[in-house]
Amino acid sequence: MPPNNAETHHLRSPSRSAPDPETAQRRLALLTNWQIGAVATTIVVTGLLPFAIAWRVSYLIAVAASIILAAILAVSTHVARRRRLATMALSPKLVHLPDLDSERKRLQSARTRRMLAAGLRRTADPVQPFRRLDPCPVLVDRVVAVRPELLELADDLEQTQAPDPACVAVLRELLTNGSSPLYNPNVPADDLQTTLARARAGLIT
Repeated sequence: MPPNNAETHHLRSPSRSAPDPETAQRRLALLTNWQIGAVATTIVVTGLLPFAIAWRVSYLIAVAASIILAAILAVSTHVARRRRLATMALSPKLVHLPDLDSERKRLQSARTRRMLAAGLRRTADPVQPFRRLDPCPVLVDRVVAVRPELLELADDLEQTQAPDPACVAVLRELLTNGSSPLYNPNVPADDLQTTLARARAGLIT
């Protein structure tokens, strides 16, 4: 599971960084409206394409450019909304919002739990394979100190049928965010212990 280096900040406590539920819901609704509007615009402009072909070349170019721009906006808002959902899922006070229902189910699914458990075991492996193109290798000294905890979390994650989705999101962020304490030496090592302890609290078999 390759780390995501798109985020430049390190893993922060959701209680300190998350907005209140009302604000979070409003921001998410705004992204949803933008996404729906972009998709609708793409469909409408695409419907004009046959007429543009029958008219002038300049109309065809304008309509084609509009379709491309609307499609880019639709994809961008979709990606932004997915990232916002992933971030909101880290906070216990936001994870139960109605709009996060699909994200909760995804985090609690057997597929997600197996995938994250496999990632935890790969991270805990004492023999870390060399990957020439890996932009962000794990900090081996930190992994050595928490190897038993990583393996225990992997087992609990597979066995727990309905884990706390916020804790599962924390594990996903830990494994995939290149700024997490597993990969970033500038983040205090104690943050790794804190993150694992929080995740363990939500995985009660």
